[in-house]
Amino acid sequence: MVPVKLPRWRSALIIAFSTAVVSLALLALTASLFSHDPSLHDEPMSDADWIVTGATLVVQAIALVLRVRWPVASMLLIAVLPLGLASVQPSSAFTLTVLPIIVSVFLTGLSNTVSRLSIWALFTAVIVASGQWVNSLGAGEENMIASAFGALGQAAIVVLLPLMPAVFIASQRALSAAQRETVNALTRERDAQIGEALARERSTMARELHDIAAHHLSGISLMAGAIARQIGTDPEVARDGALQIREQSRAILDDLRRLVGLLRDDDDQGLKTLATIADLVTAVRSSGAEVELQIQAGEGTDPGRRVGPLAQLAGYRMVQESLTNALRHAPGSSCTVVIDGADPEALHLTVCNTARDSTGEAQTTRSGETHTSGSGLGILGMVERAALIGGTCEAGPDENGGWVVQMTIPRDPDRGIS
Repeated sequence: MVPVKLPRWRSALIIAFSTAVVSLALLALTASLFSHDPSLHDEPMSDADWIVTGATLVVQAIALVLRVRWPVASMLLIAVLPLGLASVQPSSAFTLTVLPIIVSVFLTGLSNTVSRLSIWALFTAVIVASGQWVNSLGAGEENMIASAFGALGQAAIVVLLPLMPAVFIASQRALSAAQRETVNALTRERDAQIGEALARERSTMARELHDIAAHHLSGISLMAGAIARQIGTDPEVARDGALQIREQSRAILDDLRRLVGLLRDDDDQGLKTLATIADLVTAVRSSGAEVELQIQAGEGTDPGRRVGPLAQLAGYRMVQESLTNALRHAPGSSCTVVIDGADPEALHLTVCNTARDSTGEAQTTRSGETHTSGSGLGILGMVERAALIGGTCEAGPDENGGWVVQMTIPRDPDRGIS
């Protein structure tokens, strides 16, 4: 059994004491009125009548404490006690016993639902009506039928009068509790959504950093290896390569600044789109790689029509990552980038590179370390980007020993055709 907290007992004791004080005060007032005006009652009350009535009121008030553990049983007990008083010592002051009953019904209604309390409220009303009827008959009432109807009416008032506001207050409390629970549930759901959004943002940032660093640093590594071989034989070419490394370094810094700017809610100037793929191809060519760009679309038609900024960024990153992988894993091979915008339903991007030639097969850095395979995060990032925009991305070897990456980006039907 769960122990009851002390504040509930303290509250019950205060209510019981207050009820006893008010009941005894009304009893004393009634006794004073009866003594000054004998016409207020049919038969005079003896001292024993007053004492027994007062004792009943005190016991009823004490029984209010029991509601902390047994609210319904306490309510029924408080209603039954006056029935015993009416059977033993009927009097004109019997009506005062309804005060503890009213308090008990009200308090019980606050802590119980209507469905659970209705049957017990009916039992309480029957007990109160029986007590009133027995007391009226014991006090000398001769018309039993009229006395019964009067007792029923008084019981209905004693039970329904406090029960209705108690039920209303209890329903308001339940409604407030349900609203609080709904708000808490919505808050938890919002926190979960925020956490999920943050996780997605972290994943996006990781892909962006991977794409930026892998692309530029791979080019810098290749150019640095070429400079190391040419610095003794062709210093002028080596100098040009060093300048290209400088440009690549600036480019990676610019991309990092753009990424940080996006995180700071700055404007989106410099955002990568399909139109900037040509600049990407030019930059890769400057590192010495052989790259061809093919754009297939109707005359005067933009291949990126009805393709949103996020989808264009995903396409750009796919081309960037594919070229980076070709430079890293197949140095010396030729690459072809195809932007196919002829399909009215989707945009198709293809990046393919031939197999490594004999010069690239065993190409090493100055330190003598051969190029190693990647972690696979680049391809995974491309697939995730495609899925994010509702497209597909596939990568694998072709029949000639090269490597092909294909991305399909669905067009947005809600965007106007440019």
